[in-house]
Amino acid sequence: MKGIRLFTRLLMSLRTINANYTLSEGTILPGFTQAPRLLGMDQNWTSPGWGFILGEQDANFAAKAAANRWLTRNKNLTNPFTQNQTEELTLRANLEPFTDLKIQVDARRTINSSFQEIFRDTTGGSGVYQSLSPTRSGSYRISFLSINTAFANNGNLVSDVFEQFKTNIGILTKRFPLIDGVTEVNQRSQDVLIPAFIAAYSGNSVDGVSLSPFPRIPLPNWRVDYTGLTKLGNLKDVFQSVTINHAYNSNYSVVNYTNSLRYSEGKATDVDVRLSSRISDYNTGNNFGKLASTADSSLLIPVYVINQVMISESFAPLIGINARTKSKISLRFEYKTKRDISLNVSNAQVTEQLGKDWSFEMGFTKNNMKLPFKDQGRTITLKNDVTFLFNITLSNTQTIQRRIDDVATVTNGNINFQLRPNIRYQINQKLSIQAYAEHSTNEPLVTSSFPRSNTRIGFKLVFNLQ
Repeated sequence: MKGIRLFTRLLMSLRTINANYTLSEGTILPGFTQAPRLLGMDQNWTSPGWGFILGEQDANFAAKAAANRWLTRNKNLTNPFTQNQTEELTLRANLEPFTDLKIQVDARRTINSSFQEIFRDTTGGSGVYQSLSPTRSGSYRISFLSINTAFANNGNLVSDVFEQFKTNIGILTKRFPLIDGVTEVNQRSQDVLIPAFIAAYSGNSVDGVSLSPFPRIPLPNWRVDYTGLTKLGNLKDVFQSVTINHAYNSNYSVVNYTNSLRYSEGKATDVDVRLSSRISDYNTGNNFGKLASTADSSLLIPVYVINQVMISESFAPLIGINARTKSKISLRFEYKTKRDISLNVSNAQVTEQLGKDWSFEMGFTKNNMKLPFKDQGRTITLKNDVTFLFNITLSNTQTIQRRIDDVATVTNGNINFQLRPNIRYQINQKLSIQAYAEHSTNEPLVTSSFPRSNTRIGFKLVFNLQ
């Protein structure tokens, strides 16, 4: 029966699932000549149309308005037809396999897009409208999994992950000739560098990685809390509560993208950069960019120019322990790590910003501590609470630049140590007195900076007016 209850408990561990999808869109059409009457429609109830009034975002709305003679024929119109779109997807699940074990899993994706074009009568009265300088730009952010490489040579000038990134570049250039018409691929092209970067730092095989710089599926991150240690052995006789927690968060982001001018100038009219074309479809299936001219017909040219992509990962904390004894001593220990890995596409350079943080805190509260004061020859003894706090923090941060054809270098970083003892005595509900000391040292990891040390000691009198 015990085995059946355990199996049933595992099946019922999923407590809640939340899914939120938000889509915000907007359209601005300059040169619209119709006058709105009721509900935003004109007097004939045709313009700008019920779809537009009810929130429809038609990518062809400017052309539709021109066909219906709703637009000015002024050839000097310079205000752009603009459409904006923000798409947010959030998935979250809470699991409780056991009473004392709680797990939160979440996945996220945020897409920001903007499209602009000058849409006007270029002949000045004949009704022949033309799209000029169509431009699409935006950013892309999605939850990611890079845990496979989280502890691989972090902080070392020689990195196995970066070496894998360089190996991936050569492998990926051999995948592109499989695309019809492509006979040449530049190894420093973003279409090669970004998939090689994603495969290397996610720890996945380069043979199966998508060629798109915009991953479609958000991957799960998590947080785990366990509070069951006080039920084990003699720990329940010593501790009032013990909580162990762990959290992992990772995101991949395209900081900014915009369509190449080689397409917006009309050299490849078959490329659609409007918002009706999903950005996540780029470099999938047959959706690859090529120049239309005969001389460059075999050279792959990206439709969207991406300057930088980034993977941000943190264990906050990797391991954290919060405990309180029955004698009112509180203990807290946390070990956190963080890394931000950015690929600069223009020079194929990878920058790693790494951080490790250890912190320990101990506190103790003594109730009804007698503290004598003398007032006009009389001794007044107060019996209030006094709290002792002791905090130690050690942080190690560094920035490493890695180049394909050069050695890696540490460009910034330091080791920081902080010691902060504190004593607080609560005289009454409104008045408290504190004695504190703060000592910090900062040891740089590069020769361009100098070591620093600071110490502060003081007293603080706090009076609360509320």
